Amino acid sequence: MAKDPQHTDTPLQVTGEHGPSARLLVRNVVPSQADGLPLVLVHGAGVDSSFYDGLVARMPSRRTIAYDRRGCGQSSDALDGDWSLDAQARDLASVIRAAGGRADVVAHSLGAVVALRLLERAPWLFRRLVAYEPPIFCGLDPDDEVFANIERARKALARHRSSTALYLTTQRESIGEPVVPYSESELQCRERNMQTSFSRETWAFDYAPDYDAIRGSGVPVLLCIGRQSDSTYHARNLDFLCQGLGAEPVVMPGGHNGPRDYPGEVSAAILDWLR
Repeated sequence: MAKDPQHTDTPLQVTGEHGPSARLLVRNVVPSQADGLPLVLVHGAGVDSSFYDGLVARMPSRRTIAYDRRGCGQSSDALDGDWSLDAQARDLASVIRAAGGRADVVAHSLGAVVALRLLERAPWLFRRLVAYEPPIFCGLDPDDEVFANIERARKALARHRSSTALYLTTQRESIGEPVVPYSESELQCRERNMQTSFSRETWAFDYAPDYDAIRGSGVPVLLCIGRQSDSTYHARNLDFLCQGLGAEPVVMPGGHNGPRDYPGEVSAAILDWLR
């Protein structure tokens, strides 16, 4: 009889140029007989590693590592004050190295931007990358309605109305049907997660992919979009990225939060591509 997977939460110290940079909470799920390289999961904005709870439960043969990005969940703030995209990429590199030095990576939304930046800088850490609706804002028209929507969300958060901000940035823009109710673990740090995204992760608006570096890395990249994201800014973002990489997106069920809302279908499609 197969043993149940082992679940462990461990702290990981990340060092920057001038000393300690962040303490990350890393969640390891290790099956008795792991298949393939570790699978590292990178969450997006306004959430933490609990976003992937359903997906992890449906990947019983893979060792999965989901971590709270700096300023999110149970990870620390930036100990050295460095909230940059490069610091985020350094965090992801540290997680991959701690997991064995090379991994398959699944990254959602803003987490996919972090993964793309690391792929540009250190492709040897990747075997394959699944990038689920990364927000490439530099490809959007400056008058795109999403920017006004984000500003409204910032004002809502300033009044500590995280539910309003969440509605403006996710439901209104990307969810075509009611989402799965939030679990207790997801709600535990929601206010902090949202505040971090809107006040600390402004680099999201400046990131421009290095297409030559991504294509030249030799790492296969699967670009994914939710079926219900077709008329949202997520689709406009992904179109820009697909044009730059000469790629076609794979359509997944649900909207922007498909990996959370439809973990069975999404995990099956991801695992099939990773084989």
